[in-house]
Amino acid sequence: MQNYSKQSGVAAIWFVLVFIALASLTALGVEGARYLNSKARLGDALETASLLLAAQEAKQSEDDKNQAYVTQVALSYLPDASTSLPQLNIHYRSGEETIEIDGKQQDVEFIQYKVTASTQHDSWMNMADAPSFDETQTISNFAAAKKVAIKSGVSDAFLVMDHSLNMNSNTCQIKYPGSNIYKHQTAKLFIAHQLAHEFINRKQGISVDKSKEDIEPIEGNVAVFPFDTRTSNFSNDQSGSGNLPLCQNHLDFYSASEENSINGLGVDKGFGEIDWNHSSIKWLTMGEALNRQDTLGTYVNETYNTQDKIGQWLPDAEKHIDYWETVNSIAGRNALADTSRESNLMAFPDNRLCRGNFMTVSITNPKFNTEKNNVGGYLGLINSFTSNSPITQNSAHQPGSYIGGWSASYQGILQALNDYHHHGDKEKQSTMVVILGGGDRPRASDNLRYKNGQVIDHSNILKKLSDHGLCEKIKSDYPKLNLFAIGIDVDPKSLKGVTKSTGGCIDDANTSMIDHKAATGTTGSTDICWGGTSPVGTDFSLTDYGVSTISAIVSAGLNAGGAAGQKEEVGSIYDRRTQ
Repeated sequence: MQNYSKQSGVAAIWFVLVFIALASLTALGVEGARYLNSKARLGDALETASLLLAAQEAKQSEDDKNQAYVTQVALSYLPDASTSLPQLNIHYRSGEETIEIDGKQQDVEFIQYKVTASTQHDSWMNMADAPSFDETQTISNFAAAKKVAIKSGVSDAFLVMDHSLNMNSNTCQIKYPGSNIYKHQTAKLFIAHQLAHEFINRKQGISVDKSKEDIEPIEGNVAVFPFDTRTSNFSNDQSGSGNLPLCQNHLDFYSASEENSINGLGVDKGFGEIDWNHSSIKWLTMGEALNRQDTLGTYVNETYNTQDKIGQWLPDAEKHIDYWETVNSIAGRNALADTSRESNLMAFPDNRLCRGNFMTVSITNPKFNTEKNNVGGYLGLINSFTSNSPITQNSAHQPGSYIGGWSASYQGILQALNDYHHHGDKEKQSTMVVILGGGDRPRASDNLRYKNGQVIDHSNILKKLSDHGLCEKIKSDYPKLNLFAIGIDVDPKSLKGVTKSTGGCIDDANTSMIDHKAATGTTGSTDICWGGTSPVGTDFSLTDYGVSTISAIVSAGLNAGGAAGQKEEVGSIYDRRTQ
């Protein structure tokens, strides 16, 4: 019996020891697995939270708000945790770095969020007499996310600007004190010029809207291509004095054989094969040209209209255009159809060709597109552009007499594409913005006719260029050139050949429209101009409404061109499970 009692005592001791060990192993197995799972779920929660912070580009100045946001996300993953995170830190980091994107080294800007946090959990198996977990257990983990944006934003901006008679409707001109002269710049041109100013200001990283915190930048240059029936430039494509301004054509035309087979004109040269600026031609009066019995006389007579009290010669008639060759030769240009402004054939009122005072500014113009911070002269140049003939500068609020050139947006677009082809940065995103005051003209309702009585309608030329492959060429040859359209008193989506819904190249979503209306009874002017619900003002200065509207539209145009950069959110930039 004595030996049995001794053995019974040893068994009791072993039982207690084994029970403690089993209890500890059970606690480790059950609660240890629970806490490991909680740690993993906390990591997942913090990864989600850091990605959300990066997606919304959370600001360090709003750290309290961000911490509350992270807490809400973490507790949604861990419902058994305490209602607060005893330790929570968000580390904010931003800067520039060079990374590899699509096999190329790119300079990028980044913002990064590293979130570290811990949660507290009540233990299920806290035992005072056996190894186990504390009554309250703290679990910690971290995660990080980064948003990367290609630093360059928009490289260059190419502005195609309407300066045709479309910009002269609903004029609200300002009368100069003590004279009968009215300011050339109509309200619609003023708005167009303010848009151009805002694009140019973005080169300096500033906006007319001082309330904007994030300015969509232009890292390169801003080119402008004003147009009416044609574009206008100096003979050496620069702005030096002594060079004769040229009225430039960017279309290609049928050869003589094509003219004869298609139009039956019986000519020995195509329209684009004649040197219209040759001394033997440019000094002819319109009457002399009309009386000639040769090819030149045929082309002038073909589109010279006498229905209106003002005789109008339309040189770039639609029936002569070779659309396929125009699209395929964007990289080149037939300059034979150019006419000097000193030419007698250009004399007012015999045509509506380059009626306004304006000029092209190439993306490589040495005077206006070199010094990034020297933009004053550029802004002043654009302010001097007009859309009317000087002979009508004293016509107060008489749109019918306010003579401007016919509208040919395709001339400006073709020149902008040519400039981009030769001088644009093809490695970076660029944007081409078409600013329009109306559709291309003459249209059918203008009642201009060929000699045979057929109506001349140029409103379909841009669409026909698209039909002949212009959009496909832009997409394949210039994949980083993005297109945007702005209408002033007109919806770009309603104009033939502008947006995809009307047979054009520009996405309907990449459009904006600015409305203005006239209001009478203002001292010092025949009318004032309004933008939306706020007046532009009698001195053509923008109200806060006008400033914010123009700034927002320019931002939309730049974002369409990639100003926001290519952005990517990256989760778990650290391997949190091995650190």
